[in-house]
Amino acid sequence: MEKNQTGEVTLRIPPSIAADMGSNEIIDLLIDKALGKKDLYESKIKMLESKYGTNYASFKKKIEKGDESFQEWDDLLLWEGFLLAYREWNKKYKALKLCMK
Repeated sequence: MEKNQTGEVTLRIPPSIAADMGSNEIIDLLIDKALGKKDLYESKIKMLESKYGTNYASFKKKIEKGDESFQEWDDLLLWEGFLLAYREWNKKYKALKLCMK
């Protein structure tokens, strides 16, 4: 299990904003950003799952042993990138949620 590490960060924001916002509100904004990115990549993954009627692992096996299709190879690379990005933003989202406790 990965240990969640936190660090202190100093933000320079205008005093009028600092007076109206607490640290939890700033964390909420970061959580919203991470959630939006996570959802974006999840929707791109679902689009490819729908396009090919399968999941990434099955599609990769099919492509690696089938006839060469440049479009399918391009989609495989995109799919892999979307999965990596989704996992990274999901990890950030979960870590930020822990900061709220």
